[in-house]
Amino acid sequence: MTAPVATPFVHRKIDVCFRHFDTDDNGVIDREDLLTLGAQLLSKFGEPVTSPRGVALMDGMTRFWEALLAAADQDGDQRLTRDEYRNCMTGAFVESPEGFDTSFRPLVEAVMALMDTNGDGQVDEPEFQAWQEVFRTAPEKRTEAFRKLDADGNGRLSTDELLAAVRQYYLSADADAAGNWLFGAPA
Repeated sequence: MTAPVATPFVHRKIDVCFRHFDTDDNGVIDREDLLTLGAQLLSKFGEPVTSPRGVALMDGMTRFWEALLAAADQDGDQRLTRDEYRNCMTGAFVESPEGFDTSFRPLVEAVMALMDTNGDGQVDEPEFQAWQEVFRTAPEKRTEAFRKLDADGNGRLSTDELLAAVRQYYLSADADAAGNWLFGAPA
């Protein structure tokens, strides 16, 4: 399989995600940003940090941060600039898609488990909307995003649908891929 190409479109999508992780809006991502994002998600879903889902999410955030830092912190300051983050995401996922499964998939699965508040293995629209609120997706874009990602049209997102959307968002240069809607209208 040929690795995808990091196009300006893919870079714009990665830049959107930089903002999600830069929770204090200071222009860099550090460990505290990821832990803050995790805490915000737990709070939004009413999940204690000590519950199995809370532990899985925070562990996923920590492991994801460590993978990012190892791959991208070029100057050793324990912080990632937008360029360092873009280069990391491009190298770790776009140019080496197998990195998605080892570094990013466990975090996505932990977020999915957190959003699945009734434990049915699916995320309904209100659960999706709550997640999108924490990730600062514009309210007017959340409903359309959910519709685009609901590949089978059953009104719920399965783990497979959400993983496919995340993979497309980060890896696909196809402007028509449904996964581009993960955080609202395509970048």
